[in-house]
Amino acid sequence: MILRKTTILPTDDAALARSMFDDMVHNQPYYIFVALGTGPDAETIVQRADNLTGNPGDPRWVIWARDPKLIKNSVEKLQNSDRVLSKLGTARGFSLSLSDEVCNVIEGTEPVPSLTRILLAFAEAEGS
Repeated sequence: MILRKTTILPTDDAALARSMFDDMVHNQPYYIFVALGTGPDAETIVQRADNLTGNPGDPRWVIWARDPKLIKNSVEKLQNSDRVLSKLGTARGFSLSLSDEVCNVIEGTEPVPSLTRILLAFAEAEGS
């Protein structure tokens, strides 16, 4: 899998995973799609989201949290975190605006999202 604009959070160092997540969310001017979990479905989601990030200078980025519980404390601090917090272990992903607001959640009960579904998640973040 070739990824151009995806940050993969470590699964063996909780402090580093939180630090990387916090830096990307709070200190970088990005619209972010956060992919959650592992396995073939998660890999497909990450690849599709990464394909939608555009050119290197475009403000879309992907964070892949393979172990979502490692970022739970950071997610709690986001605006509208209640939309995703209770689903962190089951959701497929969510998007964040420039103002660190949870904008769109792809539920675990949804099928593996298409490019269009992920694009809508990015678009909702960009419209906030």
